[in-house]
Amino acid sequence: MHVTPEACEILSELLARRTDTDRCLRLSTVQGNYRFVLDEPIEQDVSFSYQGRVVLVASETVSRDLWGITVDCTEADGKRKLIFRKAKPHEPFDIVKDEPDPVPPGWKAQEHERLLAEIAEIGKQIASLRGGSKNMLRDQLHTLEAAKQEKWDAIRALWAGDGGWHKRQAALAAEAD
Repeated sequence: MHVTPEACEILSELLARRTDTDRCLRLSTVQGNYRFVLDEPIEQDVSFSYQGRVVLVASETVSRDLWGITVDCTEADGKRKLIFRKAKPHEPFDIVKDEPDPVPPGWKAQEHERLLAEIAEIGKQIASLRGGSKNMLRDQLHTLEAAKQEKWDAIRALWAGDGGWHKRQAALAAEAD
């Protein structure tokens, strides 16, 4: 998730109407829809500031769900409004973190390749499904499409988060003992 300076300015203007200066807007999900609510930041939040004031926070989970999305603004009928759009070339796909990534890039690349190979295999299975009853075919396709989506989600988590790096390292350490 990336937030443009223009979007931060709009958020700041929205907050200027409030008297409570330690509050900010929180990007959260309600039944799968994203919305802004007035809240206070907590330490684990990803935060965005404008002119020294925190104007927007999101949990890391929400931030990861919006990987590759930019919060921006547009002008319509003489009014500026916030929008969510796909990141443009040369825009960051995610916030820049101050701490270095503990996950080796080589491991991420290997996992990415492995997941892409699994997605390709699922694609071949889907293409090869012929014959059988329509209900059985529909159930098999649904199962394969769900498995394929899980792999794409894993790739997104791999690059937006740690891709389960710590869990795998703990499992490897337990196996070594």
